[in-house]
Amino acid sequence: MTVTALAYVLRWRSRAVTPGAHRGSLSGPGHDFERSVPLAGNRDARRLDLRATLRDPSERAWVRLFRQQAVVPVVVVVDVSRSMNYRGATHRHALAVDLTEALAHAAWRIGDPFALIACDRQVHRELTLPPCRSAAGARAAIARLRSHVPDGDDNSALLGIAPLLPRRRSLVFLLTDGHMPEERLARALAGIAHHDVVTVILGDSREQRASPRWGIARLRDMESGAERLLLQRPALARACDEACTARRDRLRRIAMRHGRPPLFIDDRVDPMQFNRYFLQT
Repeated sequence: MTVTALAYVLRWRSRAVTPGAHRGSLSGPGHDFERSVPLAGNRDARRLDLRATLRDPSERAWVRLFRQQAVVPVVVVVDVSRSMNYRGATHRHALAVDLTEALAHAAWRIGDPFALIACDRQVHRELTLPPCRSAAGARAAIARLRSHVPDGDDNSALLGIAPLLPRRRSLVFLLTDGHMPEERLARALAGIAHHDVVTVILGDSREQRASPRWGIARLRDMESGAERLLLQRPALARACDEACTARRDRLRRIAMRHGRPPLFIDDRVDPMQFNRYFLQT
């Protein structure tokens, strides 16, 4: 994946006053036609609407009003709890950092401010970047995130990220593996539901598919570190696969209750899948 391959399209209008690349709700210079109004109250003859003028029985001159395009802050919230350090078909934390970098480039390309928040049991201030358009500052923050080793016991700080987000509606990407109590994810999404939140579930093919062969397997909980031995067998593999599918269905329902459906990314980022997601949701 090239870092410039991702693109996002928003269906809502930004209320920001700063000109940008997205549809805005404020009147101003742009190409998004809003309505025609009499010239008497809007003295900009450059936007004369000849058709409306010729139709007016009072012979008033009319001009066109347009909506100004505006910026939308892009905020990436990264779960850096211990389970994000899982290494299977890929390193999950490295996958999260690569996606963060690609999102930063997508924001820079169209002039949107970019922000970064990383948390586990606490919000890591040294990894936090407020909304800015500085490519150098964002690269430095992403480099710090890449060198960070996820080791938090849980990701409970997700419940308190709302005050760290911009006041105006923003595009927020929540990057997590979803390994948390479902009630916590629901509360976290409910707290930031006034933003446009994309819940990105980072999965791994080796983690999701249990081997149907007979044998002894050692399982370890990535969050607590607890281990146990298990007799591996075909029936257990089928039960694990069914449990994984059911878990994804529950995560989908939780995310959709608070806005968009989740975006499932397994092993690697597919730009086509990412771009298609914004066209379909």
